[in-house]
Amino acid sequence: MLFIDSRYYRQYFVILTSFCLCILFLIKNDFPKAIPNIYLFNNDSLCNDVAAANETGFDCLGEPLMAWCQNQIHLCNWSLTIFNRLFAKTHSIILQTKFTKGKRKGGENLNQVLNQNENDEYFQFEKEFIQLSCNISLPNDIFPNSHLSNIFSFVTSYHTLENLVVINETTIAVNRYDYVNFYHTITDLYTVYLLCRFFRHNPASVRILFLDSHPKGNLDLLWSQLFHSYNRLGYLHPSSIFYKELIWSPPQAKSELDIKQSRKIAPSYFSDFHQHVLEKFNIDSEKNIFLNCQNVNIFFLLRHNYIAHPRNPTGDIQRKLTNENEILHQLKMKLENISSIHFTFNFFERLPMKRQLSIITQTDLFLGMHGAGLTHVLFMKSNRTLIELATAAWQKETHFEQMASINNINYYRCIILDGDSTTAQNILNCLMKNLFQMCPSFKRSFGTNFS
Repeated sequence: MLFIDSRYYRQYFVILTSFCLCILFLIKNDFPKAIPNIYLFNNDSLCNDVAAANETGFDCLGEPLMAWCQNQIHLCNWSLTIFNRLFAKTHSIILQTKFTKGKRKGGENLNQVLNQNENDEYFQFEKEFIQLSCNISLPNDIFPNSHLSNIFSFVTSYHTLENLVVINETTIAVNRYDYVNFYHTITDLYTVYLLCRFFRHNPASVRILFLDSHPKGNLDLLWSQLFHSYNRLGYLHPSSIFYKELIWSPPQAKSELDIKQSRKIAPSYFSDFHQHVLEKFNIDSEKNIFLNCQNVNIFFLLRHNYIAHPRNPTGDIQRKLTNENEILHQLKMKLENISSIHFTFNFFERLPMKRQLSIITQTDLFLGMHGAGLTHVLFMKSNRTLIELATAAWQKETHFEQMASINNINYYRCIILDGDSTTAQNILNCLMKNLFQMCPSFKRSFGTNFS
């Protein structure tokens, strides 16, 4: 029988113990830095989540979804995926809200923040704000001209899942800019809806996280109506929050409905988005789906002063018709005796959204000055008409011409001289010209001149 001297046994034990400690130290500190995609701990549920993410297919139907599918960058064992350098999807991510700095939380009543600087409505993000399962350094231009470049400029790794607030539901993070402008809000809403379709999520189950700190706005309702709910980053518990799946929406200006995309045909799932909005407000989109030339609805959208955001405490807005009353009087005089025409007018600033959509979906000829309210052209029935009134200063703007084209709406730009005595007749001429095109029977009844 072989006996080992106790002194040698103790030496062997010390050497073996030291070797094991060195290996553990390397694994915990050096090894992950050399190979950033390795997980720092063994967690079965985390591994299962990432594996499931790898297997989930995307909806690549049409543009821009096809481009999103074809341009992907996978990092950190699929915990971070960047699509077309526009937006990102993260799995098993921790947000540390104590590393956000800002003067406001967001959601304040408007009268509490009048005249505040716009910069006060955005957070600054520090290094430890985002934590993934690995250390990774992204190029500064990975998200060109995007708030995401700043947010993802520093991504650190986490070592534990203890003491976390866990969010299991899919969440989409949105950084809004013109949050009370209907045009820009709709472009944002469409983008988020499109992300839901791309990742095959039901919009009704998706939560929204506002990364900005804007005060309450009159369009906030749209977010909770079209999606499950919304929350504000400034109101999250000041701790570490673990998101099973957090999607980072692209900037507002990158929306497929924005003028910068110069789009003339409908992008992916636009018709579904159109229908989704109407259904969420219980609007019957099938009612009067075909144009009835025996009962034509003409709606004139007016522009009135209202306080929408802190930088305009007086509520003064541009592009109002200075002789509005005179114009309305003359239009009513000309149109009220025509039994087949129903002429109405209103301003939308204080009308509930459901009422706005109800009016627009039953409008055959939509008339209004250049302004965000004309975004409602997206919710008109196809083959109707939009007449955009514009002075010389605004005649080259194509925001609503593009939106009309996307929704298969006839578009006409009517150039006017605001305040001029001929403005009312000029508007009437534009109106009747388009009415004759929509319903040739009117031309036979009234002839080529209507004065």
